[in-house]
Amino acid sequence: MRADIAIYNLLKDSSNIYPVVIPQKINISDGSVYLAYNLINTESVTSKTSFNDYDRVTVQVSFFSSDMNAVLAKADAVRTVLDRYNGTITINSTDYKVDLIRFENQEIVGFDEDLEIFMIAADYSIAMYQ
Repeated sequence: MRADIAIYNLLKDSSNIYPVVIPQKINISDGSVYLAYNLINTESVTSKTSFNDYDRVTVQVSFFSSDMNAVLAKADAVRTVLDRYNGTITINSTDYKVDLIRFENQEIVGFDEDLEIFMIAADYSIAMYQ
């Protein structure tokens, strides 16, 4: 179950989003907000009647910008899109079934003085099934 595909496709139309890291060629100090997402943890949920058909995944979405207000506003906008989402995302005839995305926490990570970039990290718990 690909939580990374779910996150990317829910955010790609409204965000500059990349897996794991922002490419070096991107100029983050231009005032735009850039996102990177990472899968932090995947836990398979099994029971007497099911086996490896339900996962809980923790995904961290990191926000970067030279504009503090812009990075905070984007973090709020992403939370509005993701928090409490459930549904099926179909990509190339493959269904990615999201039972629930739940906002976990958000932290202002800091300010990189060398690059003049503000950073925020937000964690989401995603429950997916086959």
